[in-house]
Amino acid sequence: MPILPRAGQSPSQRPFRMIKGVSGLADLSDGLKAGSMLANTTGVWRYVDPANGNDNNNGLAPDLAFATLAAAEDACIANQHDTVVYIAGSSGNTLQTALTWDKNFTHLIGVAAPTNTAQRARIFQLSTLTGADPLLDITATGCIFSNFYIFQGVADATSLTNVQVTGGRNYFENVHFAGGGHADQAINGGSSLKLNGAEENTFVNCTIGVDTIDAATGMVGLLFDNEAHRNTFKNCLFRMRSGNSGAAFVEVVDSTGIDRDNMFIDTQFINNTSGNEMLSAFVIPSGMGAPKRLHLINCYGFGLLKWDANDRDVLFGNMDVVTAVDLSGVGKEMIS
Repeated sequence: MPILPRAGQSPSQRPFRMIKGVSGLADLSDGLKAGSMLANTTGVWRYVDPANGNDNNNGLAPDLAFATLAAAEDACIANQHDTVVYIAGSSGNTLQTALTWDKNFTHLIGVAAPTNTAQRARIFQLSTLTGADPLLDITATGCIFSNFYIFQGVADATSLTNVQVTGGRNYFENVHFAGGGHADQAINGGSSLKLNGAEENTFVNCTIGVDTIDAATGMVGLLFDNEAHRNTFKNCLFRMRSGNSGAAFVEVVDSTGIDRDNMFIDTQFINNTSGNEMLSAFVIPSGMGAPKRLHLINCYGFGLLKWDANDRDVLFGNMDVVTAVDLSGVGKEMIS
């Protein structure tokens, strides 16, 4: 069996072996592209093991793993493709303070079964931490994030944003953004993911939201702000359990919340409510103007009355809109 990397080796210098039942990052490439993307980088890999690690270690091998993500990210050097490998186990990584991921071309990969909901490489908010808004702030660019679960569910109405992305050209694969996991947080202004001026990020096979808490009016899965643009969601799953019909999957904060286009491709929007269908899956303000567009390509919605109740001439798609044979698949405004 191939051996684990020695301290300080780059991914291109070493093979892989089983880590807690998962056959190494390179072998996950059939289901997770991120492993194969990192196979030939020259940066250093830093390991995190909440169950067995210690922040006094250097993180350069699994048996020298850090205990916390904060220590691992701090040890990385920007712009050289350092990679933090999060080894899943019996314990999650509970953030005692909000974490800022601010080092360009620095990656985070969870080593766990690549399920698409509640992966076991887990990140939590400390129950007594307040004002973590966002809990994870991604300001870096050019990073890969894959195969982990970040959950915000504590009794604190000042921690409303689970993950914020301000950086550009990052790649997210099989990440579960699980905000609003407590009734005090699933309120107006709460979101699982906020794209704040973020541009050209790609989300593949990701899950956004939870369906374990009744979401109040104004709670959303995804929030767009400050001209976020050219972001793509492909084969993603939006989850919610609306306790009020005013909850939504996606909201554009104001008329400058997006710019150009943002795409949703082969994505599902599932509201597992027991009687509160969403009035509008997308909340879009007036006065947007061209060329600001949101595109739904081959998407599916459940538990909603309309995609865009206000028909803002912003949301376009190809589902059940055009019936003429020679026009099927042509993008039209989603008026329902």
